[in-house]
Amino acid sequence: MKILLAGDSTMASYGEEFAPLSGWGQALAQLLPVEVQNFAKAGSSTRSFMEEGCFTRLLEVAEAGDVTLIQFGHNDQNPKNGVSLNEYTMRLQEMVTLLKEKSVIPILCTPVEHRVDSTGQVAETFAPYKAVLRRLQKEHDLALFDLNRYTYFYYQSLGAEKAKELFLWLGVGEHPNYPAGSMDDTHFSAKGAQEVAEYVKKRLRPYLTEELFTKTYYGACMYPEVWPEEVFASDVETMAKLGMNFARIGEFAWKDFEPQEGVYDFSLLESSLTLYQAQGIDVCMCVPTPTPPRWFTKKYPESLVKNQDGTVMVHGSRQHVCTNNPDFRRHAYRLTQKLAAFLNRYDNVVLLQLDNEFKCHVDLCYCDTCQKRWPQYLATQYQTVEWLNQSWGTSVWSEAYDSFEDVVLPWRTPFLHNSSLMNAFRRFTADTLNEFAHDLCHFIRMETAIPITHNSAFGFNLQNDDLFGDLDVAGFDTYAPPTDFPAYTLNLDRWRNVKDTSQEVFLLETCTANAGHLENYATPRPKGFVTSELFIGLAGNLKSFNFWLFRGHRYGVEQPHSAVLTAWGEPDRGYEDVVKAGELHQRMAPLLAASKYVKAKVAVLYSDYAKRFYTIDNGGYYDYRGLFTDLYGSLIRKGVSVEVIQESSSLAEYQVLFVPFLRWVSPQVLRKLQAFVQKGGKLILGPMTGDRTEELTWPEHNGLDNLGEWLGLSQIQQFSVKGIEFLGAYGTHQEQLDRLVTTFVGDDSWETLGQTSDSKATFIGKTQRGKGSILYLGALPENLQTSPMWDAFCCQEVLPFESDREFLQIGKGLMKYRRKTKDGVQIYITNFAMEEASYQLHIPAKDLLTNRDLVCGTQHLAPYECQILEWTSLGEPNT
Repeated sequence: MKILLAGDSTMASYGEEFAPLSGWGQALAQLLPVEVQNFAKAGSSTRSFMEEGCFTRLLEVAEAGDVTLIQFGHNDQNPKNGVSLNEYTMRLQEMVTLLKEKSVIPILCTPVEHRVDSTGQVAETFAPYKAVLRRLQKEHDLALFDLNRYTYFYYQSLGAEKAKELFLWLGVGEHPNYPAGSMDDTHFSAKGAQEVAEYVKKRLRPYLTEELFTKTYYGACMYPEVWPEEVFASDVETMAKLGMNFARIGEFAWKDFEPQEGVYDFSLLESSLTLYQAQGIDVCMCVPTPTPPRWFTKKYPESLVKNQDGTVMVHGSRQHVCTNNPDFRRHAYRLTQKLAAFLNRYDNVVLLQLDNEFKCHVDLCYCDTCQKRWPQYLATQYQTVEWLNQSWGTSVWSEAYDSFEDVVLPWRTPFLHNSSLMNAFRRFTADTLNEFAHDLCHFIRMETAIPITHNSAFGFNLQNDDLFGDLDVAGFDTYAPPTDFPAYTLNLDRWRNVKDTSQEVFLLETCTANAGHLENYATPRPKGFVTSELFIGLAGNLKSFNFWLFRGHRYGVEQPHSAVLTAWGEPDRGYEDVVKAGELHQRMAPLLAASKYVKAKVAVLYSDYAKRFYTIDNGGYYDYRGLFTDLYGSLIRKGVSVEVIQESSSLAEYQVLFVPFLRWVSPQVLRKLQAFVQKGGKLILGPMTGDRTEELTWPEHNGLDNLGEWLGLSQIQQFSVKGIEFLGAYGTHQEQLDRLVTTFVGDDSWETLGQTSDSKATFIGKTQRGKGSILYLGALPENLQTSPMWDAFCCQEVLPFESDREFLQIGKGLMKYRRKTKDGVQIYITNFAMEEASYQLHIPAKDLLTNRDLVCGTQHLAPYECQILEWTSLGEPNT
């Protein structure tokens, strides 16, 4: 692969006669292990770059798999060049389209910032262009490197005067190429170009290497700030004896690192990391921003979260401060940068975690900062208040606004707020949270190249695809119940696919036996469950399996939570499983290192946008997470391997795609679905897919909006059958339908597969398009796990595409993943059921864990038993 550069003078390459002038693209070529071709040209706008043939020359050398970085704005911004914001948008769209047609990966870059603005202040001067680039990023499923925000913060951290070193600032006679000197606040010196190029290199890393991590980790979370030094040292030694090679620390230690405002003390961290280093234990270091210390909240009380009813959070617990508050951000950014700089001393710090479980305890905030930012956000999103009014339908109930400043926050009202307003405020909350997270990344990357992650989870209201877009690797926490193992594997299948550039994923928190806090005494898991979790997790591409926590807490609110050791240092519940899991990890490590995960051919699209919609528009009984887990679990229990993807994911690798509960189908997603079907894919839509607009309103012309228009469906009716008998028929099966039902009439290409019993209205239909097929499910049976109707549907439409059907067929309670080696296929399989389960083996195999040869026929697995089945010299099966 090659790296191709399209841009202006700040990216361009220069000869010695212009030294020390340098573009960051020129510096980048010296940093990367691959070929870099720089087509950037001084003075270029998007218009001139295309009209002068620069982009044509780039396209001529571009090949499939190459990466093209695109940065424009400096000259488009100049009124003398006559490039409107609309033309800027259209030109960039054309570049992206032409590059994608050649299977080249376009990456948008916001323009690097000027040192200072016209008033001499470090400022952000490209806001309209950044808004365009972010919109294009979403519309075209692109990566975006925010060089503007990074350089703005970097200049700010240096100070305007010291930042001159990054630019072409020269005194009279200081350099022979500039005898009269130079006072240039736009173009870089060699030092400035190098700094920007170093940042770009860090962002390009996932494109240049297949894996960031060469080994798998097993460990636990530890809290050196809580325990005496001798207790902590003993625990580190015990951790190593248990075969653990990984520890996560620091997420709540702000007070220890900054005991007083502006006074930093990393001595505790220094001693802890040294102890880990001596035991050969690698560390995930956390940025401790969820727990601002008391000195902060006393001095900045306006930073505290304000609830919908106007009450204000007080100090205590965690996440009590609004992440939008400027004082909080200033202190968080400064601490993060100093922490990142300190960590460069330790080669055993292999991962940096942002914060801890964003939005775990709080969601919406109504503080003064949020009130101030809300109209600014709306102005960026909608441009004019007239368009906002039209998009939201504010003529209902006299809700129309005369200015963005008039738009209320969704405080408490006698009844519900407009659905579009509630949706926009939740979007504002998610977007500004991600802004904060990405800012933390900028301050980290100023100081270190340590990969960055976050421990997300299904229960929090986040926009995870955007969040992880700027992070290096995915991470998550889960405490799934043993009675519902798909709730655990859903995490593996979802977070493995949250980043298009990497399938590596870290499990950063799970329990040894049970979760718990003062108001929740949870039941311990059965013996063996944890070993099955670790086994199937590592098979499914986990890079870490990490317990919360190593030694139980004596204080706080989470004392009932199980740990490796009790607070008094004895083995806790689950200790036996911890030992066995460590032994199993060591046995698996060489097998995992010699194999690669193989994706399934069936995918299900998960959407945080849809989750937000159901938070607002749920009929009083829908929960998106529950809906999705139920459908996903029904497939897993039938032995179907599944990838859980998102709207931005590529569909090229899949044969069957489920798109359930996606109430708004964006134009970009619709184009991808159309292409998927045309190329031969089977698309299974619904229930409720396409029944709302982007603004959470009902469609204007078709009950399924643009999706319905494409499908040729009409006479859409949607109604609830909750609490009444309402049967649907499919084949020979007739069953109660579940809650919200959508019926429709298809054009002549549609075949009716399912009808309602009352009026014979269609609720399941199928049609052929191009080389593929489409099914629309207007409803599901009431209980997917026991439904004969759903069994029959999946047997007909899905099971023929199951990836591993040539090798084996698994029964309920079993879970499997496939991996490939240099000369064969491996299937990792475990029994999550609390009783014996079986599978049918179609081709003789060897179990690598027992070294037994297995013959064709029925094979039995005891509860939580694991097998690694291997077939060599068979090649890939027919799928």
